[in-house]
Amino acid sequence: MTSRRLMRAVACAALAAFLGAALLALFYGLNSSLTIEFDRELPRLVGGIYPPERDEATGVTFAWSAREAVLRLRGLDRRAEWILDARVRGARTERSENPALEFYADGVLVETRQTGPDFQHLTVTIPSHSDRRGVVIAIRASKTLIPGSDDKRELGAMFDRIELTPAAVVFPPRSALGNIAVATGALGAALALIGLSLMASVGGAVAIAAGISAAVATGFAPYTALPSAAMTLSLWAGAVTVAVVWAIELRSGVALRQTARFAIAFSACAACLKLLMLLHPNMPVGDALFHAHRYRTVVEGNLFFTSIAPGNYQFPYAPGLYVAAAPFAEMVTREAGDMTVLRVFVAVTDGVAGAFLYLMIVRTWGDRLAAAVAVALYHLAPLSFGVMRTGNLTNAFSQSLAVVGLVMIAHPSMRWERRWPPAFLAVVLAAAFMSHTSTFAIVFPACVLIAAAFLWKGGPALRSPAVAVAVAALVAVIASVALYYAHFGETYRAEFARISAETATSAPDAGGRGPIDRLRDVPRYLRLYFDVPLLILAGLGAWRLYVRGSRDRATLAVLGWTAACALFFIIGIVTPVDMRYYLAVIPALAVAGGAGASWLWTAGTPHRVAAIGLLAWAAASGAVYIFRL
Repeated sequence: MTSRRLMRAVACAALAAFLGAALLALFYGLNSSLTIEFDRELPRLVGGIYPPERDEATGVTFAWSAREAVLRLRGLDRRAEWILDARVRGARTERSENPALEFYADGVLVETRQTGPDFQHLTVTIPSHSDRRGVVIAIRASKTLIPGSDDKRELGAMFDRIELTPAAVVFPPRSALGNIAVATGALGAALALIGLSLMASVGGAVAIAAGISAAVATGFAPYTALPSAAMTLSLWAGAVTVAVVWAIELRSGVALRQTARFAIAFSACAACLKLLMLLHPNMPVGDALFHAHRYRTVVEGNLFFTSIAPGNYQFPYAPGLYVAAAPFAEMVTREAGDMTVLRVFVAVTDGVAGAFLYLMIVRTWGDRLAAAVAVALYHLAPLSFGVMRTGNLTNAFSQSLAVVGLVMIAHPSMRWERRWPPAFLAVVLAAAFMSHTSTFAIVFPACVLIAAAFLWKGGPALRSPAVAVAVAALVAVIASVALYYAHFGETYRAEFARISAETATSAPDAGGRGPIDRLRDVPRYLRLYFDVPLLILAGLGAWRLYVRGSRDRATLAVLGWTAACALFFIIGIVTPVDMRYYLAVIPALAVAGGAGASWLWTAGTPHRVAAIGLLAWAAASGAVYIFRL
């Protein structure tokens, strides 16, 4: 490592650390109000509140408090007054039976306000305290009620919303500022240490500082352990990025290109930011808690169980993710710790899979720009993070394994006579098949179609790869069925009979939509799941590959993969069963999008401007989706 690179790393670390702290203060100052909506799981900073409920007649969501509700905000800036506005009701028919609410700040009574039978806004001022950081706000009901013999809860008042707003400019907790400075500084230094150009290092440092600061400045995050988690994640991401780049360069004896460094750094930073958002206290738990419970079931030795999909379809719930994460089960606490372990596995695997797309494109097309753009587009596709956000963790994990399998299929070493590459491919595919049924259903036909494309379009040079892919896929299927899916024969018979009957009668799906409605919704899903710039770039790339008449491994592999997704798209229209083909097609769109962006970049100045605009649009829309809570 040269002294010049070390000096650049120090400068980038200092810049990123300064920007991280400054942007955190800015974002927090612009939106320092804290809002508690009682329509989702509440963070642990809120206590004394029962699970959210919904009034079916009005659609209003609310939550009952116990006798005392508590809000703990560590590090809150107390140099200013804070205004607490609660939309609340006593909900007793007799007005005299409605409780009075006593508002306390750090155990000191601030005000007492009377509730009524209907919702009303109660506004209370939390006084300033210049020599104190943080506050514990308690709301105590003067009387409670017990709903009935079947519901023994002691109910205080019914809350619809609580908002806490400062009366002046405030700053985030000091610990958050320090943690974010270290986090952004570590990643900024890593970008320079791996040898990115000065412009790329500075630009990356600015983007990282903005991303981490935006995440930590939102909602409850500044008052929780998330700033500390951001620091830990960033240190790990930076260290792994530097170690991977240095190890590759040491082993090959050749310095990596800037595009390769970009692909590795972008994937590491994307995984870090996605995981940071998954751990955000305002992020809904979704299905992640379900997976935490299934995880414990597998750890305790039960690998064979079914689950219910939308529409009440019963299907085997493949345990690949849980088995992979099992060695870490005793290192964490139940539920919250289990969810964290599973989310880490999913985010890291997704980052690795995205980075591998670079290898696939460079080894076949030699187009480094297309490869780097494909990696970025893969991570920026809204649905790529959407499955993690909703908690479909097993599907996200199996998808990442499948992408690794796609890269292996297109690699020059994938030939039947070499034995070991097909064997490794069979292992990766089997792991993907035993991680989610949708991946099993889509990727095996994809492998068959890829092998057929190799034989049909690839000529004699791709006959051996075709055999290798077909045999590896077949071995993976046999292994998956023998080890797992063969245990659910009765389940298949019952569900296939039901699906056949529903398809014959054009029965509606779980959302009440028939085939025509499902077809009509396609444009909306394309925009929501991929957004316009990715679709435009992928369309241009597919057109250029067709015009060029490409018959290389990567092109034919993407063709076969896309054909399998198209097949299940048709099945998803004519039947009420959704096999997650939108998710499965993301790597193909990213590869085609990279080809489209590369062509625009080399086609002249006007096209280059269009490429910049589309990529900026894709980056902005992807970032907005990732940071949306």
